Amino acid sequence: MGVALALAVGLIAGLWSVPSIRTVLLQSFTRQQAPFTELYFTDTPHFDGGTLIVHVAVNAHGTGAKQLRLKMTLESADGKDVDTRTVGLKPQDGKAVPVVARFAQTKDTAALRVALVGYAQSLHYNFVAPQTPGDTP
Repeated sequence: MGVALALAVGLIAGLWSVPSIRTVLLQSFTRQQAPFTELYFTDTPHFDGGTLIVHVAVNAHGTGAKQLRLKMTLESADGKDVDTRTVGLKPQDGKAVPVVARFAQTKDTAALRVALVGYAQSLHYNFVAPQTPGDTP
């Protein structure tokens, strides 16, 4: 019995020393974090003269994505698209990738929508305060 136990411990220790086998064993006995992607503003979208500057970051965690795209859309107060940009980026697992986009200001710009193409994540920013009934312009 003691020899069998020593042999089993030696076999497990030998297998544990092989990195690829250790990884598979860890994955089979430990809970793995689900892959996810973060999308967030790193600065408030703002106008600098006649240019709208948008700072966002994308941080992919364990997704394996090689390429991501952001679609940025300026909207008018009545919800119509004023301008659209699509920006490609290469995610770095666990590291935020900054993106800066610039749009020419238009008088119709009331909101900004940023969407991660193919994913549910999106951001929305209003440049004008919503009007409530009874407000006078």
